[in-house]
Amino acid sequence: MGLWLKNLSQGRASIGYWVAPSHRGKGAASSALGALAAWGLAQPGIHRLELYVEPWNEGSWRAAERSGFVREGTLRSWLEIGGQRKDMYMYSRLPAR
Repeated sequence: MGLWLKNLSQGRASIGYWVAPSHRGKGAASSALGALAAWGLAQPGIHRLELYVEPWNEGSWRAAERSGFVREGTLRSWLEIGGQRKDMYMYSRLPAR
């Protein structure tokens, strides 16, 4: 799991993660994602967290939703993976208001 600060000058950071097959479905991703998101949004200058998930990856988008991320839409042909353009769901999490 990581927090990328490439767009910090615009108040945004993105999160990415991978869970080993033997640990999937046990709540590890949701717990870790929730903790990292809360920590990230408490850092100066981060006003929005973004997360991108392939539509077929139900476990990942469910973990995002359980961690307070909201799906904003589908980014069509957003990213090249393995030589093919892939759609991605875009999620965000904002500080509690």
